Amino acid sequence: MANRDKCSKGSSTAGENEKRSKDMPVKSKDDMQQRLGLGLKNMYLNVLDEPLPDDILTLLDQLDVDDEDDSDALRSDGNE
Repeated sequence: MANRDKCSKGSSTAGENEKRSKDMPVKSKDDMQQRLGLGLKNMYLNVLDEPLPDDILTLLDQLDVDDEDDSDALRSDGNE
């Protein structure tokens, strides 16, 4: 939480962070850490927003069906 507070104190508005460019020179270690942190956060959020491809969803559905079939088979074996 201290790092988050430090980052928010380092700039007065969110717009300033967006104006920063990877071509701008790094002024200090804190500046570098803040820029890396913001870049990683943005990359992580972008990955979370990406939808799963249809073939992955199909595979997950097949795995669920296989798990249900295995569970049903185990139940019927235990009852005999």
